[in-house]
Amino acid sequence: MTRGGAMISIDALVLKDYIMKIFSAAGSPDSEAEIIADHLVGANLRGHDSHGVIRTLGYVTGILEKRSIVGGQFEIIQETPSTAVADGGMNLGQVAAHHAMNLAVEKAKTTGIGMVTIRGNGHIGRLGHYGEMASRSGCIGMAGVNNPGGQLVAAYGGGQRKTGTNPIMFAFPTENPETPFVLDMATSVLAEGKMKVAVNKGAKVPFDVLIDGEGRATEDPNDLYGTGSVEARGALLPFGGILSGYKGFGLNIAMELLGGILSGSGSAQESVRGTNGTWMIAINIANFMSSSEWSERSRDLLNYVKEPPFAEGFTEVLVAGEPERIQMAERLSQGIPIDDETWKQILEASTMVGVSPLSSLRP
Repeated sequence: MTRGGAMISIDALVLKDYIMKIFSAAGSPDSEAEIIADHLVGANLRGHDSHGVIRTLGYVTGILEKRSIVGGQFEIIQETPSTAVADGGMNLGQVAAHHAMNLAVEKAKTTGIGMVTIRGNGHIGRLGHYGEMASRSGCIGMAGVNNPGGQLVAAYGGGQRKTGTNPIMFAFPTENPETPFVLDMATSVLAEGKMKVAVNKGAKVPFDVLIDGEGRATEDPNDLYGTGSVEARGALLPFGGILSGYKGFGLNIAMELLGGILSGSGSAQESVRGTNGTWMIAINIANFMSSSEWSERSRDLLNYVKEPPFAEGFTEVLVAGEPERIQMAERLSQGIPIDDETWKQILEASTMVGVSPLSSLRP
């Protein structure tokens, strides 16, 4: 672990082991603690700090306050050969979503396509993680979530928060199993977790991301959280911002319908909080064409779109998944940077469950 200014840098394996210890001490079975730690640290490795270890304190607090039930059972409510409706037993969302994507892939291998919805589960984290699971099995992966009762994003043209950030994900295997195409995006301009990162760093956010409680543009991420009633707080804008946010707003509502209503979790109108209404799809490519044909044709397409010439200020074209892999190579080599406020929160979580500070665990 090294320090530098307002940041520390921690080896990925050391950090994963520490986060596992925290969740095990909070009551998660060891196998589930590993799923959670692998997911959180994996998000940091790929540069998605908003879905990484910054979530530790919130998750642990939810466990201790009994809003999350560690060890909660993943239960299938109804099922067909290609579909399933599942309940996550209010376990941490990564655990339920891990089981759901494995089930979707299993069904896809049998019938060609598998779709699983989940209700009764917590925040499932970075959707791309589950797409990578599907792609490693030779499947196309798709997923999306809503946040029942969660209101952070304004409707296009609206001046108050109405819905969640409602991300959507598509993942496709490529010729190299280690380099899938993974598109994972919020249907808001930015994910809410990026606001948490900005608050912790004391940074501003770009213009055309937020409005304050009066419906006015703001660059202060603290305006999103504010004080007082929900109506008095700020809101994220839909993806596309002022110019074309109607497109992001349409996708946002689609996630409410698929993730919230179809799963039985509830929409943004509901009073239920702290859950993700989730849908996941796996498509077995072998039911449509040979893996060799898919690999060749997808490779040719990706090579084609990456060809020069490049726009001014650019030296290459990156497709979805490549920025994350570049970031991961750097962070595996140099360690994962964590701001001091996030590290303080992780240590607070460790203290809450009786885990010694990381420095005392070093050999």
